[in-house]
Amino acid sequence: MESNVSKNTNSHNFFKLVLDHEKLDISVKNLLKQEVLVILDLYQQKFNVQIEQKLLGTVLEKIKISAHKTSQLSRDKIEHQWLQARCKLRFEPIIYPCPIGLSLAKSLQQSPQIIMKQIEQILILKSEHRQFVTPWQIHIETVAVGWINFYLDAQFMVNWLESCFLWGQTQSQVAHDRLEDTPDQLFPIQYIHGRCCSLLLLAAREGLIVLSDDSKQIKQPAVIHWLDQEQYLWLTELAEKNLLQQLLIISDSWNDYSDHSYWTKLALSLSQNMAIFLADCRFLGEIAQKYPQKAIARLGLIFLVQFWLEQILIEKLRVSAPREI
Repeated sequence: MESNVSKNTNSHNFFKLVLDHEKLDISVKNLLKQEVLVILDLYQQKFNVQIEQKLLGTVLEKIKISAHKTSQLSRDKIEHQWLQARCKLRFEPIIYPCPIGLSLAKSLQQSPQIIMKQIEQILILKSEHRQFVTPWQIHIETVAVGWINFYLDAQFMVNWLESCFLWGQTQSQVAHDRLEDTPDQLFPIQYIHGRCCSLLLLAAREGLIVLSDDSKQIKQPAVIHWLDQEQYLWLTELAEKNLLQQLLIISDSWNDYSDHSYWTKLALSLSQNMAIFLADCRFLGEIAQKYPQKAIARLGLIFLVQFWLEQILIEKLRVSAPREI
């Protein structure tokens, strides 16, 4: 997917979307769908155009996380002050592009460039009537050739991780009855799930965390510090960012897909990325001694991977999620 980062952008192209902390959904795609609906509703009113419901649904479904493993920001010249500041924080924003202008051009008989200029006016209007609260901002970039890019920076990812961690800790345990025999292709998923469970037990023995009596929840720390003392995100390694992207994709897809092959592919991808993370990102030894909060942040990531693998194995693939290997 072409993310169109920092290319052919409009002159005043960065805007802020504020999210309601109390209503935060762990599906970022659903949040962005709501925002795009508001934008297009205002667009229809201001410019007296009509967008067919079917086309509107098509536009919303095209909101997806950038498929690039690494952001194009590392290759393109970064011209915008906001992006420069975020990259200095050691975390390149994760991008959700949406081809609004390209999708609407034929139906509205307008060029994508004109549509994006009009969308930009809508965003300016929205910005003038909203009070911004820093922790829940998503930055929006309009791209003249027909795209909107939504940027998730380090602070947003901290809030999203906190919500995911709390959500995972409070979910009722999935049922284990009527499970099917496990096909060989699912063994790598079960293996990584079991390894995550073993690593959490190891961390508990080492005194980094405290697990619940059934070892399925992290009791202590109650809150994970995802940022260091200088307010930098601990999870800045490539393997860590790739895992974050995988977790975003899973949470975006959870209520929208039931196809067995889809979830097999997604779980295998998460397992493969987890194996890379475990090879590249340690939490014991020198890391635990010098940077205990970094070690705990990595354990929080391991917990989230374990949680989602269990959910996928049992609810989507109907096989067991072994806790030992």
